[in-house]
Amino acid sequence: MSSVHDSEEQVIETLVEVWEKLLDENPANNDLRNIIHHIEPLRELAGRKLLEQEPSNLDLRYIIAYVEPLREEAWGKLLEQNPSKKDLRFIIDHVKSLRERAVSKLLVNDYLRDWIKRFSDLRLGLAKKLLDRDPSVVDLWCVIKYVEPLQEVAGRKLLEKNLSNADLRCIIHEFLFLRLAAGYKILEQEPSNKDLRCIIRCVEPLREEAGKKLLEKGLSNKDLRCIIEYVEPLRAEAWKKLLEKGPTGEDLEYIIEWVEPLREEAWNMLLEKGPSNEDLACIIRYTKPLQVEAQEMLDKKERRDSLLEKILNS
Repeated sequence: MSSVHDSEEQVIETLVEVWEKLLDENPANNDLRNIIHHIEPLRELAGRKLLEQEPSNLDLRYIIAYVEPLREEAWGKLLEQNPSKKDLRFIIDHVKSLRERAVSKLLVNDYLRDWIKRFSDLRLGLAKKLLDRDPSVVDLWCVIKYVEPLQEVAGRKLLEKNLSNADLRCIIHEFLFLRLAAGYKILEQEPSNKDLRCIIRCVEPLREEAGKKLLEKGLSNKDLRCIIEYVEPLRAEAWKKLLEKGPTGEDLEYIIEWVEPLREEAWNMLLEKGPSNEDLACIIRYTKPLQVEAQEMLDKKERRDSLLEKILNS
């Protein structure tokens, strides 16, 4: 009996050693699925690791089927990622404890959203059913897009979901009535420079707050241009930083076109740099107050270039 116990301990020690070595090699999702499938004592460890690695729907199916302690967590993630018919049928066939919920969800995914899109006279009733059935992010997008009377209800439910900043940026671009709430959520979720530029451009009440956060980060010229254009209280500070970094011709064109208070200064700087034909053409196209002067310069440059070409070819 003692030898059997010792043997079991040796097996466990060996498995722990194998697991630690595997972690050192940054296991791929496929490796972790194989462990979950074939090595029962390591299933929970592998499942937890897999949940940390942006699992696909296939990864989540493995966890749901084989790792009972993580089943509910994996099911929740699968719902957030919009399970396919194949995912749901797998769960119906193999996971009895989730069968009823998967059947209900299969009906939602396969029929209700499609019917909402196709049958305008039935939309309101169908959308109400959809909202009552634990709607996914995709379900809620559908209601917001197609069923105006339920937009606010669906919007509130959507913002309660575990949304990435990329999701929230999409909401800001697509749905005016959710912009402010989505902007607040982004500011709470370690926003990137891209996130902050989105808020500055599209969420006016949060522009100054987002601009201040952006100024605290490592800034590109694109970030500074965004602050200069949209955040008047921070314009002077951002302009100073851009001048310290050294604005490109593109930066100056942008300021000339979009920031009237700095137009003359930026134009003079561009003249000092020596504008290219492309710079001048852009100003002629988009900046009416400087069109005549830019056109005269472009004509002069083109005549000179044409003359130089004739001399070289003669």
